[in-house]
Parts: sequence; C-alpha cells; structure tokens
Amino acid sequence: MDIEWLEDFLVLSDLSSFTRAAQTRNVTQSAFSRRIRSLEDWIGIPLIDRDTVPPRLTVAGHLFRDAAREMVRQLQDTRIALGHRSRAFSGIKLFVSHSLIDHVLPEWIAHLSRRISGLKFDITAGETYEGMVALAGGRCDLLMVYYSPNAPITVDEKSCASVILGQDRLVPVCAPNEDGEPQYPLTDIRAGSVPVLSYPPETFFGRLLNRIIRFSPAHPHFGVVAQSPHSRILRTLALNGAGVAWLPERCIREDCRAKQLVRIDGDQWCSDVEIRLYASPERARLLELNLWENIKEWQDKALID
Repeated sequence: MDIEWLEDFLVLSDLSSFTRAAQTRNVTQSAFSRRIRSLEDWIGIPLIDRDTVPPRLTVAGHLFRDAAREMVRQLQDTRIALGHRSRAFSGIKLFVSHSLIDHVLPEWIAHLSRRISGLKFDITAGETYEGMVALAGGRCDLLMVYYSPNAPITVDEKSCASVILGQDRLVPVCAPNEDGEPQYPLTDIRAGSVPVLSYPPETFFGRLLNRIIRFSPAHPHFGVVAQSPHSRILRTLALNGAGVAWLPERCIREDCRAKQLVRIDGDQWCSDVEIRLYASPERARLLELNLWENIKEWQDKALID
C-alpha cells in the first residue's frame, strides 16, 4: 500500500468530488480513480459509493477514514522526529487561505517575529479544504484559515489546538454609480437580474454565500456572471463594475475609503467569520522554539486589528 493512496482517500472524503480531488492532488482524474481503486483492492472492500451524486463514503469508508488519518499522521510525525526534514530550509510549514495572504498574514508574521527572533516560515497558500487535508496529512505545521459555524470545516476541534487571531466579515460590495450609490442594489427586485461574482459552491466562502442568499428575507433574481475561489480575482472584477462580490471586509477597506467600491447595506447580506490558527497537538509539540506556547500566551494581546 502507498501512503499517497491514503492521502488521496482523505482528500476525496473531504471534497466528495473525484474531479476536484484529482485537481487538488495534481493528477489526472483517471489516475486518481485508479489509486482509489487500488486502495479498495488492498483493503478488500469498497470505500466509496460511486452510484450517488456526489460520491459518498460507504459505511466501511467512514470507519476507515479515521484510521487513515491516524496512519498518515503517525507516519508524517515519525518522519519529522527522525530528522527527515529538508536540510536546505527547515522553516515552519504554514498553510494559509488565499484570502488571508494580503491583509492578515504579513501583520501576523510581523507580530510574531518581533516576539520571537530567528523564525523562518515555509508558506503554502490554497483553499481552506486543501489546508485541512495538509494539516491532517502532516504536510503543514500550522493552518491559518477563516472559520464560521455556518460553514464548519472538518478539523477535529477536540484534538486540534486552535487560537482566534481576529474577526472579519463577508460583505457584499460593488462599484458605485454616478451618485456614489451601489450600482447593483440587492433590495430592488425591479432592477432585474443582479450580476453576482461568486465562489465555487464547494469552497468555504461558496458555502457561506449560498447560506446568505438562501436565508435572506429579500429574493432578488441573481445571475452568476463569474466564479472563482480567489477573492482577489472577484475583487478585481468588482472594481471594474462586473457585479456584486462578497468579500472579506479587511480586503476592501482601502477600496471603500477611496470610494472605488461601496458596501451594500443590510446585515442579512453579511456573515461574521473568525480568523483561526490550527495545529494538532502532535504538530504543536514538534514546533521549534516553543512557538505554539508563545502564540497561546500572547493571543489576547496581539489579536489582529
């Protein structure tokens, strides 16, 4: 059995999509499917119900998932404990959500570096669910992501240590009209179809946006004109008047001050989110320079503004 088969299975169990899981693992879908089949052949029982849409775990698959996570974690931690990390760069492996790169990550690293000298980071950016898989598979030491109970992520809160670094809010914005008002009001149903710059439904922000629209008291007609998992892309499109985008408030503060983007009023169109940092207990103990203990000690004083 190959450890990659276990990692493939964990990605698939989180994403419930062969296509997206194959993209995340950077292999063709056919190769990915063969590897899942090989794992099932090795175990001797189907783990995935391919007759459902989306594909779901079988009963055996649910039972095997926890064992797979534990096996991958133990193998990765053992490899690190034996000193098999890269000798060229032994930085702390940090996975960060795309949407936190510009407006949270630099400030957080600056705070941390002022407190602890000599820190080095090996940073990878991606979607929230890719980061969860990386943390579960031992491919990162720390995971920095957005969190909301309205779109819970599958990090085991009981076994994974976490701290809240700050608060944010997903808000709708668009380019202003000549009067400085929103070009696309959400409450005026007579305005016709509202062009929406959306996230893929399986992403963290996509799930939040679907919930916001589904439970809103007003029901204007929305039309998705563009979709991307990257808030930076949706922000650029919104700045050019392409439609309404739901963006983290931190990301558009300067745009709103410069009146290049305007907020669309109404709390029913917004969703509060937290900025969280995760590490499993095993990863936290292995971090150099007692990093995790330092983070916990000063979290209340250094929450990101």
